[in-house]
Amino acid sequence: MKKGSPFEIPWLKFRRNPLGMISLVILIILYVSLLLEGFLAPYNPSTKFEEKSFQPPHNIHMIHNGKFIGPFVYEYRMTNTFLKEYKVDRRQVHKLRFFVEGEPYKLFFFIPAKRHFFGTVDGAPFFLMGADRLGRDLLSRIIYGARISLTLGFVSVFVSLFGGLVIGGLSGYLGGAADWIIMRMAEIVILLPTFYFFLFLRSIMPSGITPAQKFLFITLILAIPGWAGSARSIRNWVLSLKNRDFVVAAQLAGIPKMKIIFRHIIPQIRNIIILDITLSIPGVILGETGLSFLGLGITEPSVSWGMLMNAALDVNILSHYPWILYPAITIIITVFSFFTFGYALKDAFDPRSQG
Repeated sequence: MKKGSPFEIPWLKFRRNPLGMISLVILIILYVSLLLEGFLAPYNPSTKFEEKSFQPPHNIHMIHNGKFIGPFVYEYRMTNTFLKEYKVDRRQVHKLRFFVEGEPYKLFFFIPAKRHFFGTVDGAPFFLMGADRLGRDLLSRIIYGARISLTLGFVSVFVSLFGGLVIGGLSGYLGGAADWIIMRMAEIVILLPTFYFFLFLRSIMPSGITPAQKFLFITLILAIPGWAGSARSIRNWVLSLKNRDFVVAAQLAGIPKMKIIFRHIIPQIRNIIILDITLSIPGVILGETGLSFLGLGITEPSVSWGMLMNAALDVNILSHYPWILYPAITIIITVFSFFTFGYALKDAFDPRSQG
């Protein structure tokens, strides 16, 4: 952090918050993994090992027949095709190594590559978190699912925030009848039950659209309810700032209203905007999770954490194959990290906080 910058003191206070620092590290790891998804994931999310349906997670071993041979896993053989029961075959060993060659992918989304972070030397299936109904590696699907679940949150929040900045900024700056009408509309949206509003918006989404179009529609569905809260918050701040000397001076200089709002007023509340973004993303992630969990959001062939949770709707599957809940654990850790990071930022920017 550059010495003397406006963020120097907040950063020093933030560093003293251990939970905030841990959450920051977790979020950095999650978003860096988006760029390295093909490298970190052992397999493509759509790769199927049909004979490995609902295979349990592999246990990693080091010693075989009393001899240290390095990390390896034993072969799992299906003993009951109906109940998907497996037995460990200790006669067959699959050694694990880092940087093994495997399925092709695009590193950073455009560089062709084949090296994966880890895998078996002989190319045998390795399921660190188990497999799903179609024999697809759950870890790989969680890693690839982060692309939609994490980016959807940011995109939706920025769309709703932009709407809140424009509408709330104009409402607070213009005042009068325009302010009254805009705020009443915002309050109507705020009072609507959010999840049911999501369901209503999803019901009017056209069918038969491409995955890219579905991503766009889901982004807008999750962003629409968010603009109202942002608009009301921004409006209150604009009201408190619009009569300050620097705003009056800009008005006397004949600067256009929108330019005054975005170049003179909004920069004064950047800390509030940062906090709003940080604390809004978990809600969007949970919104997408809820829609996809019910089969109304992201669907095959795309992958998201909420879609992976759809398998947990069947209690029989959940009771027999509990590793299907790993995506839920990922969602909980991510949402908790965002909230912890957001409140740590709030304390760091609060001048009354001693830190």
